[in-house]
Amino acid sequence: MSRQARIEPVIEATDLKETITGWLVIDETVPENEVVISEHTSKKEAIQAAEALEQRED
Repeated sequence: MSRQARIEPVIEATDLKETITGWLVIDETVPENEVVISEHTSKKEAIQAAEALEQRED
């Protein structure tokens, strides 16, 4: 089965300001059982990790 991943920002909200503090890689291969795989400081790192997860064969 091929894996499906997505990235989502980690947002810190203070007063009227929202700041992206990191990025999560989420394995959504089984939609009813999504799993956070890793957290990254840059969007580029998160994209690379998501792509690596999708390429991995188990």
